[in-house]
Amino acid sequence: MKWDRDGIYNAQDNVSGKENYYALTMFPYPSGDLHMGHWYAFAPADAHVRFKRMEGYNVMHPQGFDSFGLPAENAAIERGADAREWTYNNIDNFRRQFKEMGTSYDWNRELITSDSEYYKWNQYFFLKFYKQGLAYREHAQANWCPKCQTTLANEQVKEGACERCESIVSKRDLPQS
Repeated sequence: MKWDRDGIYNAQDNVSGKENYYALTMFPYPSGDLHMGHWYAFAPADAHVRFKRMEGYNVMHPQGFDSFGLPAENAAIERGADAREWTYNNIDNFRRQFKEMGTSYDWNRELITSDSEYYKWNQYFFLKFYKQGLAYREHAQANWCPKCQTTLANEQVKEGACERCESIVSKRDLPQS
């Protein structure tokens, strides 16, 4: 796409005379194809940053993919696919679809949460917080799936059962960080 080749949506570093504006939307889970629900969620922010550019702002509007976790893993398992391969194929497809829609993301600043270059910094800062006492361990109630042998977020429990394997979920007092 011309706008992609010309980099018209790329934020510039150290632009004199232009105020910087940063806009970030929730990163999609690359667990399937984009659909109208995605555009329903992303269109308002896209329209807003276009407006800010028209007002003369140097806008940074990056895109990323929340690819580290159960949504992508569950989708791969359901299809009998390798989780990493499935996820990165979906990311390629999402990126292509977003570009075809003409979204105004700064693709030079894309991030993928399952890339080691991204999560190594999360680990680095977590350890810094831990050493300063800002992150700590304590026991708390958590949803536990006995078959998957993992904790589950409340959103992953459907009518008292694991959304992945349908085992009955119990509450356990477990160490939390």
